[in-house]
This record gives sequence, C-alpha cells and structure tokens, in this order.
Amino acid sequence: MKTIVFLLVLLVGAQFASGQVQYHEHERTDELLIEYRWQKERFFARNPNALLNLRITNLTDEPLVFRFTVGFYRDHQLFFESEEQEVHLEPGESIRGRRDDLRFRADDIFMDTVEEDWFSWDMPFVEVGSRE
Repeated sequence: MKTIVFLLVLLVGAQFASGQVQYHEHERTDELLIEYRWQKERFFARNPNALLNLRITNLTDEPLVFRFTVGFYRDHQLFFESEEQEVHLEPGESIRGRRDDLRFRADDIFMDTVEEDWFSWDMPFVEVGSRE
C-alpha cells in the first residue's frame, strides 16, 4: 500500500513539475529562438509577483553575442524596461532562467496581470552579433 501511495505521489509530482517548465515561443529568427514562461516569484506566497523566464537558443553554427532589454507594457505604453543584458552563446547552446540570469520582474505584476488584455511584454532593444 505504501508503495502504491509513493508511486502515485511521484507520478503527480512529475506531472506537476513538467507543467511548470513549459516554454512558449516568443520569436524565432535564423539566428535565435527566444522562448518564455511565467512563474510565481515565490511559490507559496499569497499573491507573489510574476517572473518572466526566458530561454534563448543559438540556432547557428557560430558563436553569438546577444544584447537586449525586456519591456513590460500597459495598453502598448512601456512602463518597465530592464537593464541591457548581454549573453554569449556557443553554437546550438540554450540558456535559461535563474541559472543564466534571464528572469525579469516588475513590482505589482502578478500572475493574473500577465493574462490581462492590456498587458504585454517585448524586447524594445535587440542586437545580435558574431563573437570574435
């Protein structure tokens, strides 16, 4: 009986964990694939801020330098812009989230906020170059 309960808990946990890491395509070029997902800043907090996690993949056979900013918009008006980020990507390399400092948040942007029609996000500044 304990084994069945353990396997059931393990199965439900795996299902829950796999749902937490699904990324959605934001933009694809010949050079890069940019994907995103939203998550809570603190899992058990009552009404935590939302975090935007990015996953960036180099689709070329050459090393790249990618510079960008992330912006949050209210009715198409920019109200938050991150500092400029610079990432170095090897051919075929994919970087993401906390591990590579690709998480962005703004005060008072909650999980329900990102579902609102008036809210959107984009990259106001993008520059891709080859690494020398």
